[in-house]
Amino acid sequence: MESTTFYLKYRPQKLKDLDLKEVREGLGRIAKGGKFPHALLFAGPKGTGKTSAARIFAKVVNCQNPQDGEPCNKCDACQEITKGTAMDLIEIDAASNRGIDDIRALRETIKLSPVKLKYKVYIIDEVHMLTLEAFNALLKTLEEPPAHAIFILCTTEPDKLPETIISRCLRFNFRKAKIEEIVDGSLKRAVEGEKLEVEEGVLEEIAKAAGGSFRDAHKILEELAAGGKKITLKQARQLLGQIEELSAEKLLPFLEKKDAKGGLKEIARVVEGGVDLENYLIKLLELLRKGLLEKMGVGEEPVEALKNFDVSQIKSLISLFSGAAGELRFSPIPQLPLELAVVEWCGDKMSNLPAGQAGVKSQNSNLKEKKSSTQVRQNSDSQTQATNIKQVEEKWAEILTKIKPQNHSVEALLKATRIKDFQNGWLTLEVFYKFHKERLETEKCRRIVEDTVGKVIGTPVKLKCVLGEKKNNLTIQQSNNESNEEVDILEVANEIFNGKMD
Repeated sequence: MESTTFYLKYRPQKLKDLDLKEVREGLGRIAKGGKFPHALLFAGPKGTGKTSAARIFAKVVNCQNPQDGEPCNKCDACQEITKGTAMDLIEIDAASNRGIDDIRALRETIKLSPVKLKYKVYIIDEVHMLTLEAFNALLKTLEEPPAHAIFILCTTEPDKLPETIISRCLRFNFRKAKIEEIVDGSLKRAVEGEKLEVEEGVLEEIAKAAGGSFRDAHKILEELAAGGKKITLKQARQLLGQIEELSAEKLLPFLEKKDAKGGLKEIARVVEGGVDLENYLIKLLELLRKGLLEKMGVGEEPVEALKNFDVSQIKSLISLFSGAAGELRFSPIPQLPLELAVVEWCGDKMSNLPAGQAGVKSQNSNLKEKKSSTQVRQNSDSQTQATNIKQVEEKWAEILTKIKPQNHSVEALLKATRIKDFQNGWLTLEVFYKFHKERLETEKCRRIVEDTVGKVIGTPVKLKCVLGEKKNNLTIQQSNNESNEEVDILEVANEIFNGKMD
């Protein structure tokens, strides 16, 4: 049964239908050349056509009657891929199938010849969500792929992919769509297909509200079309006004006043309005980034709601809400990371003052009260930091035990570090030798540490190393527990410099 969702119903079916010019022309050159890469990487924001382009390319390589590099869309191969019934087109959602077992199963089945098509095409969506072990297994497949297999890796976060994976793929960057690309491409296809009557200016208003996403533009158009075939500019602006009322910008005034109560009520209102929280946080971070660039003299568009924030405050908010975005998909209560970020930002301003007044000090408050309040907040921040560090220290032995089978040299290096800080998802380790720091910061070692610590403590982790004062020339006393065990750093260094790191 054909889907009634506009985005799926009117998704591009040929290369020429792709609305992003660079992607359309790049894939077109490959299609006309006839030499297909065994692995492609499609990287870019959500809703920009990565999966659509992947399916079209699957048709390009398997079409029985290609026409100047384009799939005919009439042969059995094209028809099966379009309908989603092709057994040789395998789509994997890495967000759901993150484990090593899934990739090992893929490695076993990939050896088998295609059932019907010329090429087996594997589309792995949100590939950055794979675990380290799964990445390693995938890498072995990409290094020695069978001639009949083609991989298309799709991701919204290419920076989370190992460089070894990226280097083996032909990369295409999918940028946010321009207003005219959304209007002249996807929206007009849907308008013509549904025989809608739209007043002048409607599609432009939709495209502006979509924020560069073809998918979001289709969602808005579909919601408007639910009310009838004729869509007026007034109707569009009314709906978009409702959407605007739930925008991320509405949270900023509460953050400015450090009004935790008001901020939490705003989040509740957004949740009740059915807003996608992942997209909401992305929009919030985009606003903060735009505000930061403007204050640094780089951006051109000021964010009115950020005019009273300084650079350091905006940087802190970016760090705080970036951490919340990373924790969102692991939270049993979707809005909890966002709520905790608001509470943490507002600090001790949790009084029962009316919304809009929370956190505002009376001009008649005496200096002693201010100093006392400041001291309480500082003590609270010191306690939070200590609690966070203790959370990692208590699990450190388990972390080392889990890292050792993956790479015993990394485990040895970690034994020679000190946990310095753990806040907002950033684990800071103090190391005492330059080569020690450089080694832990390599892509391979960093990912082992981040993935393992994240799994053990149950939250995403980013690693940062800082150089501390050397304790002596030969050994460093282990400082993360009470044992007197010493780690011979020279032995580790010898392994590094002689290429024996596993």
